[in-house]
Amino acid sequence: MRAVIRILAGIVVISAFVQCANSQKVLSALPEVLRLGDVVSENWRTEGSPLSGTNIFIPVTSGSDILLDSVYYRGRGAKLEKVQRGSYLVYIGRFENRPKTDIIMHADPRKEVGNQPPEFRKSIPFELEEDEAVVSFKEGNVVKYFRIAHVKEGAPVINPRKE
Repeated sequence: MRAVIRILAGIVVISAFVQCANSQKVLSALPEVLRLGDVVSENWRTEGSPLSGTNIFIPVTSGSDILLDSVYYRGRGAKLEKVQRGSYLVYIGRFENRPKTDIIMHADPRKEVGNQPPEFRKSIPFELEEDEAVVSFKEGNVVKYFRIAHVKEGAPVINPRKE
């Protein structure tokens, strides 16, 4: 009986380690057919408004048949938007910072109706430096990831307020 319990406990422990190993994302090398230009991030804000954020620009110089999906940068993830102007192709990841709103606490629950729930950020599955990003793409039915080192910091952009 003890042998059966030990075997079952061993199976449980081994399956726990296998699950942990499967949950990590594996970084592959940049596909050979894909060539990137200088990857730049720009902080932006709207003049006279609490709206702000960061955009990351990933220009593709060759290998436009590979479709990039998402980008992970500075602890956040975003879907990539494909923008093509003639032969120029760039993917843009947009990270918007939500302004913090005051929470109204009142004995009358009707006065708390306008409260917004707090934004909870999911942790990203990668350990990244401040100037690194990870991009996901699909190759067949398999999602793959590659790391971009040395993301350049562009000049901040101040957008005029629209009335």
